[in-house]
Amino acid sequence: MTGRRGRAVVVRTPDLRIETRRTGGTVRCALIGALHQDNQQAFALALRDGLRERPARLSVDLRAVDLFTSSALDTLLRTRYEARALGVALALDSPSHCVRRFLEASRSAPYLPVEDSTPARTRRHPPRRPPGTPRADRKPVGPSHGSALTRPWA
Repeated sequence: MTGRRGRAVVVRTPDLRIETRRTGGTVRCALIGALHQDNQQAFALALRDGLRERPARLSVDLRAVDLFTSSALDTLLRTRYEARALGVALALDSPSHCVRRFLEASRSAPYLPVEDSTPARTRRHPPRRPPGTPRADRKPVGPSHGSALTRPWA
């Protein structure tokens, strides 16, 4: 995979770029673009090459992924199984909004550990608030001059 430590290997397909780099005991695969059936083979090979080096940890950086399909999920789950058999820790690093939504909808989030290395202020989407709570930049919703319980005109 890598000739020297710290040197990145770049794989390109028409709509996906994969950068693999080893630093210390971690191999990091950064994915940029779309993950779907047409480039699943390149994605699987990059992850398998990362596991071949037997690192202590394989980090899959998904922050720049803008399309995530079931074939990509299948590849990640198979890689998780292989990593566990080799004794390698696998983690998804800062998944994008579409990846998080897919993991939640498919109920596979508990099987793929997620680590957020992106600072909260630079994330693309704000954290979710409970329904009915006002945003910090808006005034509270409702009547501004009294309420139905207190009749200011009476």
